[in-house]
Amino acid sequence: MATSIPLDAVGEDALFVALRRYWHPVAFADDLGADPVAATLLEEPLVLVRLDGEPVAMHDLCIHRGTPLSLGEVVDDQLRCAYHGWTYDASGRCTRIPARHGSTIPAKARVDRYRTAEHAGLIWVCLDDDPAMPLPTFPEADDPAYRKVRIPTYDWASSAARRVENFVDFSHFPFVHRGVLGDPDRPEIPDHEVVRDATSLRFALGLEEPANPLKADDPDAETIQRDPTDYVLTMPFTAYLNQPLPDAHHFVLFVASSPTTRDTCRSFSFCARNYDLDPSKDDEYVGFQEVVLEQDRRVVEAQRPEELPIDLAAELHVRGVDRVSIEYRRWLGEIAATARDGEPVNAASPTGTGSPRS
Repeated sequence: MATSIPLDAVGEDALFVALRRYWHPVAFADDLGADPVAATLLEEPLVLVRLDGEPVAMHDLCIHRGTPLSLGEVVDDQLRCAYHGWTYDASGRCTRIPARHGSTIPAKARVDRYRTAEHAGLIWVCLDDDPAMPLPTFPEADDPAYRKVRIPTYDWASSAARRVENFVDFSHFPFVHRGVLGDPDRPEIPDHEVVRDATSLRFALGLEEPANPLKADDPDAETIQRDPTDYVLTMPFTAYLNQPLPDAHHFVLFVASSPTTRDTCRSFSFCARNYDLDPSKDDEYVGFQEVVLEQDRRVVEAQRPEELPIDLAAELHVRGVDRVSIEYRRWLGEIAATARDGEPVNAASPTGTGSPRS
C-alpha cells in the first residue's frame, strides 16, 4: 500500500537546484551580532557573521581541517577558526595562518562566500551569483505608523513549499482553525481572481471570520464579514497579507520560509498593525499567531510526500477553490523546467488567470 503520492523525481531535483538562484531568509537581522551564527540553506551549511558592519555568509567549513567556522570568533573584522586560528576576510580569502613560517598563503586557502543582504528585518542569502528575482517587499517594515512584532522562528518537518501553500490555502480555515479563523458550517470559498506579475501571485479575498478582539471587532459580535484581504505570494517562498479593518486600521502578516533541506523548512515571520500600538499588547498578537501555527503544523507535517508535488496531476485539485495552489505549483514547475533545460530561472509572463497589475 502506497504511503504517499509519487513525486516527479526529475522535476523535484531540478527545482531543488533552481532554488539556489533565489533569495532565502536565514536569520533575523537582530540575531546577527558580534558572534558567528550557523545556518542551513538548501542543505548547505552556512556561517553568518558581521564584518565591517555588513552581513556575510560563507560556507561553514574551514578549508584546513573541516571545522565549522561558526565555532570561531570575529577578530579585527575577520573570522578566525576555532581550531588552528586560520583567519578569513569578508571575501572568504584566508589572510592568516598562525602556525605557518613566512607570509605566503596558498591561493586555494579560501572558502565560498555567498551573496548576502539585510532587508525587511532579515538576513537573506542567495547561493548563486546571479539572483533570479529581487528581494520580496514588506512595505510596513520601515513604516513608523506600524507596530512591527516578530514571531519566534519555527521549524517544520515539511518542505518550504508545503508551508507557503498552507498560508494561502483558504478552504482549510473552517476545519483546521475552527472557531479561530472559520466555521465548518460555512466552508464555502467565494470566487477570486489570481493575478501574476514578474515576481508574485496576487489575490484578494473577503471571508467571514469569528470576531477577534485583536482586530478591534465589536465585542458583541460573533462573526465578522471582512473586507477583501490583499495577499501577495512572492516566489518562491514568501507570503504577505494586508487585512483592512474598520477605521482605516490594517493587520499585516509577512512570512518568509527558508528551505533548510528538501523536506524541512525554517520560517521567519512578522505581524504588524497600525492600531493598538501599546508594546505591552505585543505578546497577545504573538500568542494568537502561535495558536494558529500549531494548528497548521500538525496537519502540514503529516502531509505526504513532505515535498510539494509540482506535477499538477499528482494530487486532485478543485478549480476555483484551489486556484492559488494550482498557479503556485504551475510556477514552481516552470522554475524546475527552466533549470532542467538550462534556461534562465525566471518567468515574468502571465499564466492566463488574470492580467498583470499595473
